[in-house]
Amino acid sequence: MKNSFLPSLFFVLILSISCEKEDGINAELRGSSIIGTWNRFDEIPSGGIREEYRYFDEETLHTFELDGTYTYKVNYYGFKDENPNELMGQSENKGTFEVNNDSVFIRVFENTSWEKGFKPKPETILLNGEAYGNRFTIKNETLTLYYISYPADAPVQTQMSFKRLE
Repeated sequence: MKNSFLPSLFFVLILSISCEKEDGINAELRGSSIIGTWNRFDEIPSGGIREEYRYFDEETLHTFELDGTYTYKVNYYGFKDENPNELMGQSENKGTFEVNNDSVFIRVFENTSWEKGFKPKPETILLNGEAYGNRFTIKNETLTLYYISYPADAPVQTQMSFKRLE
């Protein structure tokens, strides 16, 4: 009986150590810390040349659910000088996510979008669900995603931050 107790204790000790992260946050707790809705507002210019720019708001929402479902929604609002609070368009991706260490892996399976003047009826397209990952941190109710963007000339390390919605 004594001989089987020591190996079991050793196994539990190794298992608990392997679940710890460098910053002391358990893997299960890190995964649950991302659960919720995170948002960001940006003011976007629109127009051919700077003198003709008109500005509108873009709201970006990432939602991570306990059941592993994920939504990424972008809301476009009216121009600052005309209907600034009117929702003028929307794009929404739906899929799943998984947290592994300090990274979140997302698979998107469908996109639904509409735009008031161009495509007023929502249209849904199915996507391939290919996984892509972002390293992330959460500090002071702010989610920061670290990823690589691909502008015209070369890949660039990029980060974007979102505030947790209550």
